Amino acid sequence: MVSILICQSICFLVDIRVILNDFKYKKADWFILFVLFPALLLLYQYAQSLAIVGYQVMFLLYILLITRDIKVSIVIEAISFTLNTIADHFADILTRNFNSNTFYILFFILINCLFVLVMYFLLKRMRSIGPSKKLLVSNLETIVSLISITIITLMIIMTEIIKDNPFDNVVYNVIIMFLIAIMLLAASYYKMMRLKRTFIIRSKDQRIKNDNRYIYEMEKHYAELRKFRHDYQNILLSMDEYIETDDFEGLKKYYNTSIKPISSQLNHQKYGLEDLSRVGNKELKSILFNKLYSAQMSGIEVSFECKKLITDFYVDSLDLVIALGIILDNAIEETKQQTDGFIQAGIFSDDSEITIIVQNSIRDNEVPVWKMRVKGFSTKGNNRGVGLSNLSEIIDRNHALTLETMKKNRIFLQKITIEMGDSRID
Repeated sequence: MVSILICQSICFLVDIRVILNDFKYKKADWFILFVLFPALLLLYQYAQSLAIVGYQVMFLLYILLITRDIKVSIVIEAISFTLNTIADHFADILTRNFNSNTFYILFFILINCLFVLVMYFLLKRMRSIGPSKKLLVSNLETIVSLISITIITLMIIMTEIIKDNPFDNVVYNVIIMFLIAIMLLAASYYKMMRLKRTFIIRSKDQRIKNDNRYIYEMEKHYAELRKFRHDYQNILLSMDEYIETDDFEGLKKYYNTSIKPISSQLNHQKYGLEDLSRVGNKELKSILFNKLYSAQMSGIEVSFECKKLITDFYVDSLDLVIALGIILDNAIEETKQQTDGFIQAGIFSDDSEITIIVQNSIRDNEVPVWKMRVKGFSTKGNNRGVGLSNLSEIIDRNHALTLETMKKNRIFLQKITIEMGDSRID
């Protein structure tokens, strides 16, 4: 019996990790070894019904230690417990047909592995069509999950344990639990599809706003070009006066003080952002142009580098635009406070990934990077510290995105890496 209990617990643990899509070692794993196993063995010797309830409570605590979210923990508990119990009942039915308890553990492991594979590919599909790789849980799903756990637990206790586990009850219960499992997964799939539709609508709205903003900026620059043409004509007229009066000393002084600085500024503005023509995504080009040009007009030294044309960024444009907007807004706000501030941005790609880098000068700041990511923290006043925490949330919900943040020698650098592959959201 001890070996069966350990086998079931390990399979339960695997189910949980597959749902979380997280297979890394956790400190909470020590809870399984030193608390859960001993407690379950003790409860099982005392009363089997109590052991089943303790089984739920212990694993719920374990999931809660990992997720820090009670609603998510309850839903994961419901799915894992349902699948684990179905595997147990199928193994029990097969064992009874073979008239031997020897094969129970083998049957249980094989059936659970089958369930795990099906669940893994189903959840992978659900994550690929959804806007987030995190498990999003509503209050209704939490309530349904609690009801499911309660029904299955009471059903096992009332129809199997108390009645000495009759074969017919095992068969009836496994059918009911199988229907509950289908209901839970179907509800999750439906919700994911609904979220995707909402996300697509929101993404289209944002694209329209970005296009309108891009058009507005182009119109503004066209107006500036007309103004420059008018100013250029005035400059020629003023130079004509110097030439007609043979005042070459005055012309030289006028050129050095008035015309040459403007020429230098125009050249700097032109070539600082010319690589934006190689950004093939309209939304991304728009946010880069708007933010960097705005910084340039504020007197900040700006440069952008992109050596080859990049048209496909393999992730949803909306999230990438929002993330880059947060990074650039923070860079502009910081460099505006400096007399010699600068912002350097660039997009680079190879066969496996695309890298977006934004670095800016910073003032003396002893705040560590990890503290900047804490929601609510800000050096700018109350209710301002949401940028980097929101940025982390955006990165976390995208499979293909990773973010590196570092601060060294009065330079603050943020690097977004986009992995190319099947993680793209169409």
